[in-house]
Amino acid sequence: MISADVPYPDTVAALADALRRDPVIVHETLGGGDTDEGMDRIARLVARVPFRTYVAVVETPPEVDAGMESGRYLATALSRRIDEPGLYVVATEQAVTGIRLVGTAWDETHFELQATTDRETVADAAGVRILSPTVDVETILRTALAEPVGPDSNALWGDSTLDGGLVDDLAARERELTPYETPVWSEEYASPSSPVDWTAGKRWMVGSTVGGLLLAVLLQSLHGWPGWRRRPALVHTARELVPPDVAEVRAEADAGLTALAEALATAPAGPRSDQAALAREAAEPLLRSTDLRDVVGALVLVRAGRHVLVHGARSYRACYVNPLHGAAKRSAQWRFGDTEVEVPVCRACGRAFAGGQAPAALVVRRGGRPYYEEDTVWARTGYGSLTADLADLTRQVAGERRSR
Repeated sequence: MISADVPYPDTVAALADALRRDPVIVHETLGGGDTDEGMDRIARLVARVPFRTYVAVVETPPEVDAGMESGRYLATALSRRIDEPGLYVVATEQAVTGIRLVGTAWDETHFELQATTDRETVADAAGVRILSPTVDVETILRTALAEPVGPDSNALWGDSTLDGGLVDDLAARERELTPYETPVWSEEYASPSSPVDWTAGKRWMVGSTVGGLLLAVLLQSLHGWPGWRRRPALVHTARELVPPDVAEVRAEADAGLTALAEALATAPAGPRSDQAALAREAAEPLLRSTDLRDVVGALVLVRAGRHVLVHGARSYRACYVNPLHGAAKRSAQWRFGDTEVEVPVCRACGRAFAGGQAPAALVVRRGGRPYYEEDTVWARTGYGSLTADLADLTRQVAGERRSR
């Protein structure tokens, strides 16, 4: 392994070369005072995973400008550069840990869903909102060793794969690391928030409000709406919003669409497979679009389709602020004009709201306004976060495309 006191590779290409030589890199600044031991634990787990596994716990290279998506961006970029089948896990500062599972017999979406469940179990036991990088990575590897439930399994889905003793050990290590965390991570520690209670009434209220206001936007500039703010006291300390790389989004959606088609081929007939098939049919033409909004929509539909095969009636709700962040885990107060409502958001955006910071919203062009301030089907539906269910989203998307 690369020693903690050796300068780490500071470009994507150099990082890929380093991982080819050594599959585990943990930088000292993200080790939480336990870098050497954490690196040893991760290396031992990597050696037990049934396929090649690459782990990087590093500061974001200067060339990567993806904000909270840095981990996911790097995991995708490294999987392409290294070009080997296996598991890629990348944790960076102030970002969502990136996971890519390529070229194996496991389903990537199911693995990521199970890993999320296991990480939330450990975070709840530790009394934190987000795990420190090394514990987060170790929990993901523990999920891999547990061989999570796949799409063809009849086993119970949704429970943690980690036994109580292991959860306690990981939670205890998390609590021990907390005092050593750097300022970037220390502000993330607080008591867990309650899960989203996203009722039909709330969806109707937000959907109606958004629909009405989008019509009003046609008549007046947003600058003329004194109340159109996500929070009155937001502190805009984040860097300028940048759009995602459409090629990266398209590649992820394309791979997911293939996996969804394969899962549908063996799925039993019924409401779950019917809704998943609707998602697939709606996603396919969007994948070929030149509009970034549509390509993001294709990815969201793919995720929703694969989610419904597992959870059935438990609808997939993307983060309203930025659907690329993944599934919503909580709700946040959002202000539209004089009305304050709740919208489903991911953990990272929830923390931004709680801290009075501007969340990393999805934009189509650098410095542009967030997608939800536009007049599109994606703004009206919040990429499905405001619709009744997956079928409702696919109907609205299909109707929009017919009207073009």
